[in-house]
Amino acid sequence: MSSRYALVNLFGDGMRANLPVNLINVADTQEIPNSQEIFVYRDSGASIIIDILQKVNIEDPEAAAKFHLDAIAEDNDSTEHNSIIIQRPTTNELSPIVLDGRQILKKAGSVHHLRTLFTLFRVKGRNHDVVVSFNIPIETGQGRGRNGAVTAEQEQLIALDFYRAVDSLRIVDYNLFAV
Repeated sequence: MSSRYALVNLFGDGMRANLPVNLINVADTQEIPNSQEIFVYRDSGASIIIDILQKVNIEDPEAAAKFHLDAIAEDNDSTEHNSIIIQRPTTNELSPIVLDGRQILKKAGSVHHLRTLFTLFRVKGRNHDVVVSFNIPIETGQGRGRNGAVTAEQEQLIALDFYRAVDSLRIVDYNLFAV
């Protein structure tokens, strides 16, 4: 395994995934819900959010993934959003559904473009969904690489980080979903 990544315990020891070593764990600086893990990149405004959510009552996994991503766009007050399903081979036995989404947001009088790499894991036999979103600010009104926006090179690296996390995410303790 590359020294760029480390195996990180999530939700106590309930899940594990390979994540970049240069992340800041937001829980170290502020309180976050027990059903959420949040990490931010040190060198940009990019973030990683992993949520354990109540399973949505949508049987089709692709439609369920789109539902969750649309809810994120709505929470962000996006003025416009779209997404595409990414079909790719994975070694992850949890059968992730991957979407690549784009949002346009208006913040502080400027237009912001946000790319969200998103994955839905349906937890079989449990009433929960696990969603992983990598939020990548592409444009924040001042150009790439400024005001938290990533450069093109950073965007490519973060996308690689996303796929590494998706392929490596494992549920270690299914009691995490007891309820």
